[in-house]
Amino acid sequence: MRDIAIYGCGGFGREVLQILHALNAQEPQWNCLGFVVDPGFARPQSVHGLPVVDDISSLERGARANIAIAIGAPSVRRRVAEKLGALGHVFPTLVHPRAWIGAKVSLSEGVLVCANACLTTDIIVSPHVHLNLSVTVGHDAELGAYSTISPGANISGYVTLGEGVDIGTGATVIQGISIGDGAVIGAGAAVVRSIPPHCTAVGVPAKIIKTGQDTS
Repeated sequence: MRDIAIYGCGGFGREVLQILHALNAQEPQWNCLGFVVDPGFARPQSVHGLPVVDDISSLERGARANIAIAIGAPSVRRRVAEKLGALGHVFPTLVHPRAWIGAKVSLSEGVLVCANACLTTDIIVSPHVHLNLSVTVGHDAELGAYSTISPGANISGYVTLGEGVDIGTGATVIQGISIGDGAVIGAGAAVVRSIPPHCTAVGVPAKIIKTGQDTS
């Protein structure tokens, strides 16, 4: 059994805990020590019977800790990963047993894949991407680091996502589309044209309603 801590104690943190439970039901491999939050962040004393702390050193049992970063906001997730990575901590890739991962799918460090996600073939998933419940990703897609794909979103073949893209619940991205760094796609949107970096697009078909610069 390997020790692991979950960074973030909100709803997605509890879902990551369920991924660990599901993996352990197949074969015992993870011992969850508890949850970690940023110092000063309002926190309960425990979640699902596990302690919630603001100092990872109070949980870890060695210089290098396994950490699952369960923070939905891409820019915050990147900040936390860079801070913890500089301290020597490591980020395992966690895939729920009920996810379906096809041939030649590359999952980088810190990637979290929830139940019923489906990734077909020849896909590159960069570090610290979140693939939530029932997400689908088609062939030859490339997902940039720190991107968040919310529940029920559908990413078609040959789609390229830049770094830190946030795809809303139930959104659809048709084949061959590129979405630039830091772009936000609203829930239920249908993306039929490529989206520039740091834009927000909503609707069916998706239209850009906001442009801006990287604020991470």
